[in-house]
Amino acid sequence: MSKVVKFVGSLVVLAILAGVGWYLNRDSGENAKVGDCLHQVSSSEVKIVKCDAADADFSVIGKVENKKQTEAEQSACDAFPETAATYWWGKAGQAGDVLCLKALKA
Repeated sequence: MSKVVKFVGSLVVLAILAGVGWYLNRDSGENAKVGDCLHQVSSSEVKIVKCDAADADFSVIGKVENKKQTEAEQSACDAFPETAATYWWGKAGQAGDVLCLKALKA
């Protein structure tokens, strides 16, 4: 019986850790969808913000999956002519996802 209790306890702990991880990363750029707005925190980090927020810099106008970082910088967002910037995430040298971003400020 104690093995079952330990197993269930371990599952509860893992669920709590997963929930905390999601909560801390919920506004990360990797979670953005088309229509979301983003604030550029640094050259390699964006976070989701409300579109009417003063710090909203971009809106997501497209998402392209399975592209290498060089493709993100060159042609991944060609189908979205209003693209002013891109945000790519993934492992270096491998395919990742690209957000095509429209500037909200001139």
